[in-house]
Amino acid sequence: MEKEKLSFGEVIKTIRKQRKLTQKMLSQNICSQSVLSRIENDGEIPNVLVMAQLCQRMGVTIDQVMQMHSSEVQHVHELLEQMAYYFFHKDYEKLQTLLERPQLLNHLYLDTDLQLYYYYLGSCRFFKDQDHETALEDLKQGLSYTFRLDKANVSSTEIQLISCIGRVYEELKQEDAAKENLEYGLQLFYELPPERMSNMAAKIFYNYSHFLYNQQVYPRALEIAKEGITVARKQKSYYYLDELFLLTGLIYEKMGKDVEAKKYFEASGDVHYIRSI
Repeated sequence: MEKEKLSFGEVIKTIRKQRKLTQKMLSQNICSQSVLSRIENDGEIPNVLVMAQLCQRMGVTIDQVMQMHSSEVQHVHELLEQMAYYFFHKDYEKLQTLLERPQLLNHLYLDTDLQLYYYYLGSCRFFKDQDHETALEDLKQGLSYTFRLDKANVSSTEIQLISCIGRVYEELKQEDAAKENLEYGLQLFYELPPERMSNMAAKIFYNYSHFLYNQQVYPRALEIAKEGITVARKQKSYYYLDELFLLTGLIYEKMGKDVEAKKYFEASGDVHYIRSI
């Protein structure tokens, strides 16, 4: 049976929502929001220039958009959702099993899907395999698909990748590169519109605080860790919350504040228990 193709407007709408872009954000300085709405609802066919600019802002090519089929899109979406679930719960064994499916890369048309693939793969290399050199290569590969230094509308995934690259550099004892990437990731997070923030943003704060802790910059490490806890609580997310509580306790311990340290150690245990049930 021939695969059902999505219309150009349907593909644009699907990708825009995956990128967590509003119609206003995507259309800004390209076309009016009302024109974009008509394009997405197949009420208007965009000219080549508008089409190219919309694709460029979303990090895809016109050819990629034209190749997409509804059944293929649904299959890839479901697979990426499953990967995201395992990644969120740090189940790297199951995540790696999905990543190793035969011909998986042949089904990933979009640069952002390939980016997620290498982000997840690099994370498995780092946490499961303890292969830091290969993890760094994978994470850099993932970032290379969409990121440019002059890019507007940096995505939450790109920020996560930059922060994780810094974390790997730390493990590789390349402190200058680690600091540069960790600080840059945090800076980009502050510039991100609230509606585009990931519920995994706390990891950015954990990575930087972890680095500062190992550098014995305890006051700044404490400030960053506590800010990460606040971000996680605002997002009602447990992702990296127990690690942030534990790290905060360790920082207080190094500062000789055992009473405060004990409170955070207990909080870390409570969150870990909640996540395990």
